[in-house]
Amino acid sequence: MFGYVKPVVSEMLVKEHEFYKATYCGICRSMKKHTGFLSTATITYDSVFLALIRMAYIPDEELSTRKGRCIAHPIKSRPMLNDNSALEYTARAFAVLTYYKLLDDLEDENLGRRMAVGMARPVISGAKKKAKEPELEDIAKEKLGAISALERDRCASVDRPAELFGELLGEIFSYGLTDSAKRVTYQVGYHLGKFIYAADAAEDYKEDRAKGRYNPYVISYGGVDLTPENKATIKCALLLECRSLESAINLVPFDNKVTVENIVRNIIYEGLPKRIEFLDSDNNTTEKEKMK
Repeated sequence: MFGYVKPVVSEMLVKEHEFYKATYCGICRSMKKHTGFLSTATITYDSVFLALIRMAYIPDEELSTRKGRCIAHPIKSRPMLNDNSALEYTARAFAVLTYYKLLDDLEDENLGRRMAVGMARPVISGAKKKAKEPELEDIAKEKLGAISALERDRCASVDRPAELFGELLGEIFSYGLTDSAKRVTYQVGYHLGKFIYAADAAEDYKEDRAKGRYNPYVISYGGVDLTPENKATIKCALLLECRSLESAINLVPFDNKVTVENIVRNIIYEGLPKRIEFLDSDNNTTEKEKMK
């Protein structure tokens, strides 16, 4: 999910950070079990947020941990969440989402990126097949296909493609749940998806403009440098989406899962706002540029 959905570690308690890392390791181990060893190469910290939300709807006793080692950490054992229904679903859902996102990259990225994606495709395709989630596949194909159509038509508004991505994540977050659980988790995914799409477009503004790639903000603002007022408008809209996400989170029944709730709230109160600090008028460096 584009690297946006992370907590601010400095604002976490030690036990919260440990549980966060244990959840990541648990997802990795669940991927090995349910979607294949090689699929773990695609794991991202974004997946933890989905797992945490789904954990709110499983019994407390399923949230047990143990210490273990893996290829990435062969020397020192570390806490790992034991496999549970939330982790298994996250592993399967991300295998599907990653596959169809890679198909989208085959059309959108440069030659080097397309070659890398092409080489990775057999691995991701195998993970998608092992996931055995045909309904999720249909949803991903439909929503991402509709977004691609809007991009080909050079849609000037960010709202419609962002809504479609929100609908995609809404379906992923709520899949398999019923009644209020389905309604609440859909809203969590929906508002998160809208935030991610719009924030990613804003962050890629200069690069997309330079390379002539589709970007709704480039079209709507005429391709000129964004003014402080433009950035403030975009940031205000993104923060309003965070408020809507907060309203949905307030309905999630965390009950006694205080650590899970605290991590989720760290992400939406601290992590997401920090991720869009590149829109501050005195900050012209994006997180993606920092990583280059």
